[in-house]
Amino acid sequence: MDNSKRLDLITQNCEEVLTKDSLKHLLDTNTPLNHYIGFEISGLVHLGTGLISMGKIADFLKAGVKCTILLADWHSYLNNKLGGDWGKIRKATNSYFKEALIASLACFGVKPDELNFVLGSDLYKNSLTHWETFMEVGKHITLNRNLRSISIMGKKAGESINMATLFYPPLQVADIFTLKVNLAHAGTDQRKAHVLAIDAGKKLKINPLKDKLGKVISPTAIHQNLIAGLAAPTKGKSKEDLKMSKSKPDSAIFVHDSPDTIREKIKKAYCPPRETETNPIINWTETLVFWGQERGEFTIKRPEKFGGDLYYTSFSKLKKDYESGTLHPLDLKSGVGDWLIKKLEPARTHFEQKKAKEGLDLMLSFL
Repeated sequence: MDNSKRLDLITQNCEEVLTKDSLKHLLDTNTPLNHYIGFEISGLVHLGTGLISMGKIADFLKAGVKCTILLADWHSYLNNKLGGDWGKIRKATNSYFKEALIASLACFGVKPDELNFVLGSDLYKNSLTHWETFMEVGKHITLNRNLRSISIMGKKAGESINMATLFYPPLQVADIFTLKVNLAHAGTDQRKAHVLAIDAGKKLKINPLKDKLGKVISPTAIHQNLIAGLAAPTKGKSKEDLKMSKSKPDSAIFVHDSPDTIREKIKKAYCPPRETETNPIINWTETLVFWGQERGEFTIKRPEKFGGDLYYTSFSKLKKDYESGTLHPLDLKSGVGDWLIKKLEPARTHFEQKKAKEGLDLMLSFL
């Protein structure tokens, strides 16, 4: 595969690349691409993680990237996930969260042995270099900037925080260098951590990244599209605030949801006629069905008395039809629901297995 095709695969359906020049440099110098994305163990896996994140991993693998998923148990503890209960975090990490990611990867035909799963505790255990890197990263971050960066944890400016919260950004940055990652991947909500890593990259002496030529480099950051929640937007909300959240289960679809549950949630979704800018079903059509591309294939089943089936090979045509009223909200909802039910079938099948089902039951009991 030539570098142009690899570049397209790596960057498709993404919000931002920091920077495209640094990514091209890695490709042009034949530097092996080492990816990672980290996840807190914080609840049920929804479409943002299960389809958008795992779908990007499928893209990366096709492009010859070595992929790693960090099961961030320490970060979960620092951010008080599952009540900051270490016992619950440890139990849920492999029994549910890893299984849910494996189930999601199956929706793209990816097997778990095609990538690496790394537990935070294993990464840090007996690793003096990691903690030296953590300390050195801290030397290159001012206190004020670190305070601004805690938004990556969902914290807001002015919110009362404890000392442990301040450890989170430099710990996340140190992960990148300890894992030797030159392709850091996340949603745009993690942008501040990645910018810290990029700024610190060429200053590190203990554990720097290098390209194939031996030159010290900063990591490239890939920010995937955030998927919208199903609820109506609140006036003044930013794009980030509109994203799907596991804390709002009625506005999120989870990878284990049954077909009936999927249909019911989409039936109730905010989907105003002719409106496309803040319409979550339009957002899903673009980012999931068409995978952020102009061209694709999407069929909407309709009875003959309502005009019969609709076939779209262009997202812009679908969007134009919706804005004109040619495409009705109920038809769009029905088509997206059918597409999701089929797409998530491998995940539902995975959760029929004993280990995965018990893990899901365990996580539900914790929540």
